[in-house]
Amino acid sequence: MSSKNKSLLTKGIGGIGAALLVLNGLIGAGIFALPAKMAAELGAFSPYIFLIFGALMLAIVWCFGQLATLYQETGGPVVYAQKGFGDAAAFQTGFIYYLARATAIAANMHVLLLYAGYVWPELNAGIGKSFAIIALTAALIVVNIVGLKAAMRSLDTISVLKLLPFVALIGVGYWQLDFSAAFTSTSTSVVPAFDTISAGALLTLYAFIGFETVVVTSGETSSPKKTIPRALMLTVSGIAIFYFCVQWLYWHTVGPAKPDSAPLIALANMIFGETGALIMTLTAVVSVAGNLLANMISTSRLTFSMAQQSLIPGKLGQKLGEIHAPFATPAVSILILGMFAGTMALSGSFVWLAISSVLARLVVYAVCVVVLMKAQRASLQRAFLQGTRLQETSLQSASSQSSMQQDNSENDAYFNGSAGAFASPVNLFRRLIPFVALAVCAWSIAQSSTNAWLFLLGELVVGALLYFFYFAPSNKESKG
Repeated sequence: MSSKNKSLLTKGIGGIGAALLVLNGLIGAGIFALPAKMAAELGAFSPYIFLIFGALMLAIVWCFGQLATLYQETGGPVVYAQKGFGDAAAFQTGFIYYLARATAIAANMHVLLLYAGYVWPELNAGIGKSFAIIALTAALIVVNIVGLKAAMRSLDTISVLKLLPFVALIGVGYWQLDFSAAFTSTSTSVVPAFDTISAGALLTLYAFIGFETVVVTSGETSSPKKTIPRALMLTVSGIAIFYFCVQWLYWHTVGPAKPDSAPLIALANMIFGETGALIMTLTAVVSVAGNLLANMISTSRLTFSMAQQSLIPGKLGQKLGEIHAPFATPAVSILILGMFAGTMALSGSFVWLAISSVLARLVVYAVCVVVLMKAQRASLQRAFLQGTRLQETSLQSASSQSSMQQDNSENDAYFNGSAGAFASPVNLFRRLIPFVALAVCAWSIAQSSTNAWLFLLGELVVGALLYFFYFAPSNKESKG
């Protein structure tokens, strides 16, 4: 695939835009149901689990930031898998990840209409729901096709409308809270048993899935080597604190009682009354809309990236890899994603794929972490060989030595640092973080149900058949 289309992508995502992609990738519908589940599992300890396991999740987030520093092409996990393991792994990674992300879009369409149905019941039943799904799908497609800047401006507006009610809820809620009683009850709480913490930790980790949205759009991000790692670490850290604040307020206001409605709507009702509950209901609609828009922006770039890497051959690959010249967007990829997700939402078929959706994303996380580990090891090996060569040629002229030092790649310089590959404690710490990240992924994957594994294995079999019986021969011809 020609690189001509790649150059037509605009750098329309800045630092704030990258942060908003992370924020909307994480904060969708889950936050409106999570507080009650966490309170039921962990009681007064529930707020602190967000800080503890949020810190562990940051190890995975950090790894994605480093990969975005190394590889700035659009595609994220697809590009990383290709760099680390080749075309077959890249296709499988892209295939299961695309299904997981498209499934999330279809599912969140239903969630959005569920919350909207509290205000407009006709949107959540019968023909009204079908028309609403079609209209929502059309809106997502149009906003994304007409330009990245238009999509990002829409995301800016949605993010403000999403965050303001939360700021008001937390600010007023803490103002009304009796802190003396709250701290007394907290100080007398007991740390739950490990099995209980484990169950709550899994809910916490699920709440952080979606941060990787921003790396898929690396090719359209200004200064991605600086912008993306900063956006990932700062935004995810801020969201962990945000989750803590919401959960702490919920526990000390609502307590362990199961609310009649969504937990945050019940909390808003207690703090602001019926008007607050209505505003928080509308906030849920806006929050899910932001998640849908962020997912559409990034997921549509997956098939574009796969086409650019010749992982989708033939006329389909040519179309998916095209850029709409006036709008500078992968219009065909956006259209196909919207139609696919909208069809799943209309038919309800996303329920089957949703069973393995979280597991698929965790597996993709693990693959990407291993890719970073391989890149680090290869960099250290090159640094060691270069050091050996420099010693062997120590009697050569200074100019020759300078030339040899310049042979080291930019990635090697990043990994090794000015103190050398083995002398810097910072580099040793960098090598340790991926092992922590991989352990977090492995533990999370191990908690998945048998059904999730069976569905994921089924997807992998389908992906393997597609690649080896159709895509692989075409790839060999096109690259030959």
